[in-house]
Amino acid sequence: MLCAPAAVVMLLVTAYPILYNVYLSLLRADLRFPDDNTWVGLNNYVTVLTSSAWWRDFWHTIVITGVSVSIELVLGMLLALVMHRAIFGRGLIRTSALVPYGIVTVVAAFAWRFAWSSAEGGFVPKVFGMRTRSGSSIRSTSSPTATTRTSRRSRCSTSTSC
Repeated sequence: MLCAPAAVVMLLVTAYPILYNVYLSLLRADLRFPDDNTWVGLNNYVTVLTSSAWWRDFWHTIVITGVSVSIELVLGMLLALVMHRAIFGRGLIRTSALVPYGIVTVVAAFAWRFAWSSAEGGFVPKVFGMRTRSGSSIRSTSSPTATTRTSRRSRCSTSTSC
């Protein structure tokens, strides 16, 4: 029951573009004159479905899909069998299969880090003018070495032990 609002939002977000595209497919549109659309009903569908070029391309797509899915199925089964059996190179094959998942995670983490970190040139703090909880700018507290150097300098100027 608690997921109903989220389901409604997801339905609206996905249904609106689909329904709008169905509506647009019933119009004759010229991109040179975007406001000059005329209603043609199902005439666009009749034109496409009676075109020999469309049917030729449709069958090419079916053949390419069938061949690629067959090849991927065979290769996937072979890799699964290699990873299942205790043979030489099983660890290498498992690693090669799992490394792309790790790379995606690392790249996403670095992207978020670069977007949010002022020290890295991130755009989010600049766009929103963000500050830390103490009220100082994020840029002044984002680098631990800068903070350490500043505190050491202030400590050394008041102390003779530096």
